[in-house]
Amino acid sequence: MKLSIITINYNNADGLRKTMESVFAQTCKEFEYIVVDGASTDGSVDVIRASALQAEGLTFTWISEKDSGIYNAMNKGLKMSHGEYTLMLNSGDYLVDEHVIERIMPELDGTDIVQGNNIEERANGVYRNRGYGKSDIDFFDVMKGQFLHQSSFCRRELFDKFGYFDESYRIAADTKFFMICLGRNDATFKYVDIDVTNYDLTGISADLSDKWVFCRKNEFNRIIKEVFSVRTFKFMLENDNKVRLYNDLHAHKWIWYLTMIVAHINNWFYKK
Repeated sequence: MKLSIITINYNNADGLRKTMESVFAQTCKEFEYIVVDGASTDGSVDVIRASALQAEGLTFTWISEKDSGIYNAMNKGLKMSHGEYTLMLNSGDYLVDEHVIERIMPELDGTDIVQGNNIEERANGVYRNRGYGKSDIDFFDVMKGQFLHQSSFCRRELFDKFGYFDESYRIAADTKFFMICLGRNDATFKYVDIDVTNYDLTGISADLSDKWVFCRKNEFNRIIKEVFSVRTFKFMLENDNKVRLYNDLHAHKWIWYLTMIVAHINNWFYKK
């Protein structure tokens, strides 16, 4: 199987209904769908049973049982999956239209992580979040984040090679996973300009209240210490602007050559 789409849910019946309907509406059915519910008490299980009637032609599996948090539920879904690639589409998030999977399938070409776009509906308008917006990401990009797990298709074997989501984190285990894959193990990455997911901004990962901003900052700092050495992080902080300037000069060859000519004249004049 090429793809497994995994949805986790806890007491979010309305959001779950929207998510499941977007998955079952896909024109391409060549994937499996897994729903992991955390023993919800708000009618979510009834939504799953009712929505399952739309699953004709699709491999659909679901469970409803207690879990210990978001990433414990995600890991359950991953261990149930059989696809070459996985997409974590949590309840409340939904695929932007019925052709998303049809468009993305040709792009799942063996690259470790294929990332598309998030659509984000904010109070002041609708925005397209492209994450990195490029395929040739470098170490500095990785260290700064910009991961869009809602629109990232990850090869299933990455979790077996580098580990599942760290369940000791509350909101940043996915960031840690991506940093391990891309920053420490050189997993391959490709950006495709395809709108994939309408991202639900009411979840805690998007919450901008002081509590969650503080939590996010603390967890990011913890990730840096666990994934990278102190020397590595210090090097990035001290050299980020220098390296980016160097790369920008190389991108414009005539500027680079002019800089080299000036440098040679300077060295000749001062006998250096």
